[in-house]
Amino acid sequence: MRVVPLEAFRDKLSFAVAVHAVERGFRALALGEATLPDPMVVELAARQAEVHVKAAYLRGARHIVLKLATGFYKNRARGLPSGDGLFLLLDAETGAPDLLLEEHGYLTDFRTAAAVALTLKYLAPKDARDALLVGAGALARLTARALIAEMPLERLTLWNRTPERAAALAQELAPLVATHVAPTLEHAVRDHRVIVTATASTTPLVRAAWVTAGMHITSVGTGSPEKVELEPEVLSKADKLIADRVSQTERYGNLHHALAAGAITPRQVYGELGDLAAGRLAGRETASEITVADLTGVGVQDAAIAQVVVEVLGL
Repeated sequence: MRVVPLEAFRDKLSFAVAVHAVERGFRALALGEATLPDPMVVELAARQAEVHVKAAYLRGARHIVLKLATGFYKNRARGLPSGDGLFLLLDAETGAPDLLLEEHGYLTDFRTAAAVALTLKYLAPKDARDALLVGAGALARLTARALIAEMPLERLTLWNRTPERAAALAQELAPLVATHVAPTLEHAVRDHRVIVTATASTTPLVRAAWVTAGMHITSVGTGSPEKVELEPEVLSKADKLIADRVSQTERYGNLHHALAAGAITPRQVYGELGDLAAGRLAGRETASEITVADLTGVGVQDAAIAQVVVEVLGL
């Protein structure tokens, strides 16, 4: 088995390539061309930590991909990254371990940001020139670059519970796009039609009263049952509610909390991201639609991004 360090592929993948790969993965899921188990999630509440295991095989691919990702949120106080992880690629013919990608959370964040870009492709207002990004961690950093790559972005607004972290990210992004930090979240949400939340929040951040006609919201930080970024009534206000995988969002995502609160029923989910990618469902059709995408992270994304790494590096 060959071990591939992060330095071999960090910043070697373009978002255009990543978005195309993730779109292909979701299309395969919708068309029955992907095999994947339910995710395994280990919650360690006393340690403020979680461990996720996801896997998938895309029909015709050279590898079966397994991904291990961790989130240990006390690590920030220790001066350590809160996220880590690795990808194990098994030979699809023999089952033998072939490649180990030491990605340390980078590929997980990258494929997540690519999925955000995919939701914007299908659901965001085409004439939007500014966006609000909630969060300022490692995932938000890559998500910001995905927004810049996917949208004709002229201005990016950031909000974070710790303003200093938002300011640091704004300074980092300044050479790429005009960026500023919002003092309050409510006014920032009301002022934007494209909102992306990329946090580890366990309390709702975006309130339904702030959401108006024509908005699009992508939430990408709710991969565990206790996490929530959107007030349940936000989902009930959506004209089109898209999940990356309904069977997951019912257990882990904002949808999980909205169902538990009685704010929404399963029948109100418009469809899955793969339905949009496969052309089975239309994305945004009118300027006044409220669209919401609830993303928890699906194994097909891991399989797709791992395949890109293998191809780009010629492994």
